[in-house]
Amino acid sequence: MRRTLLLVFGVALLASGCTEHLTTTGTCPTFCPGGQSVFRDTILTPIQNGDSSFTGFLEATSLISVLTSSGGAYGQNRAVIRFLSRTDSTLVSDTLRAFTVDSVSLEVGLQAIDTTVKNFVLEIYRLPRTIDSTATFATIDALMTPANKITEVPKAVSYRSGVVRLVFGGDTLSRFAFVPGDSAVLELGFRVRADGPTAVRIGTPASGGFAPLFTSYVHAIGVPDSLAKPSIGVIADLYFTSTPASTAPSSSLLAVGGIPVARSFLRFALPPYLRDSATIIRATLHLQADVPVIGIPADTALLLATTVIADFGAKSPPFPGLAASVHLLPGSATADLEIASLVQLWQGASGAPSIVRLALAQEGGTFVFPIFRSTRSISGTPTLRITYRPPFAFAGY
Repeated sequence: MRRTLLLVFGVALLASGCTEHLTTTGTCPTFCPGGQSVFRDTILTPIQNGDSSFTGFLEATSLISVLTSSGGAYGQNRAVIRFLSRTDSTLVSDTLRAFTVDSVSLEVGLQAIDTTVKNFVLEIYRLPRTIDSTATFATIDALMTPANKITEVPKAVSYRSGVVRLVFGGDTLSRFAFVPGDSAVLELGFRVRADGPTAVRIGTPASGGFAPLFTSYVHAIGVPDSLAKPSIGVIADLYFTSTPASTAPSSSLLAVGGIPVARSFLRFALPPYLRDSATIIRATLHLQADVPVIGIPADTALLLATTVIADFGAKSPPFPGLAASVHLLPGSATADLEIASLVQLWQGASGAPSIVRLALAQEGGTFVFPIFRSTRSISGTPTLRITYRPPFAFAGY
């Protein structure tokens, strides 16, 4: 019995001697770090002359707006919208029938109007269907004559945005008559006027609820009036903004947006201590506008920053699915983007090129046109402030 008790006591003593009190401060130095977390800041500027702008980026079918303006800071712009061809027959009771037109309606989405100027008027003109984006501003503007005017839409100063629906019948229906050369295609030009320089953004099919629509309300020939009268609606398939030839921004600046559309690229030299083993906590890209951003008051545009998969200059493909953004308002003098998720992609031996690509989400469809200073500017050079944690040092390592 005594031997058994001594054996149990010995095992218990041995077990207690091998226990580590991991929850007790300072009792197990073998497993505890030998230092504290350190957080540091550093400020990088782009590689000298490694930041640049390129123009010519534009796909007309991706435009969410076409622009119309009457001078001042907005410049002169005319909008053109062409609709698909209207069919020459309509389906009634499983039979295609010719028709006569009783009336037509035109829906135009006004996405944003400069309501600070009184007596805003939107003028709508009939244009030849042959007019396309290769036509000059002077050619299009010369076609906007009283003889070609369909109508004009005055709106109160308090009116900011909405869809205008215009109905034409009787004597006004002749304004929508087609000749054989038209191929039943309606093409319209838009111009604005007011007591001072003004502007409006007009929706396109890409804008959703602001999409333009041309509808004909018809009477099928040989069908009794008691039957429901069909309608034929057609959407736009061509839309663009026409502008006079303008001087491109100085090559010493970074343009983003505008017409023709510009994008800018900033190249950084990421130091080895950041590329190899630091933990990036925060990265803020600060941009200084050369002049305050212009645009329709209270209108906004989204500035996007992405990184690229490979450096091919203007054609560098953006890294998919990852972007930082900030809204720009007219009058903005600076822009700050949090791009830590992009900078993290630059790290490691096979990291992405340390390039920031700047573009607008509404390319070609907004009056907001930021022009930022660059490494060639006397002041206001872009900066990238990075907050990071160096590798953590453990005791004995």
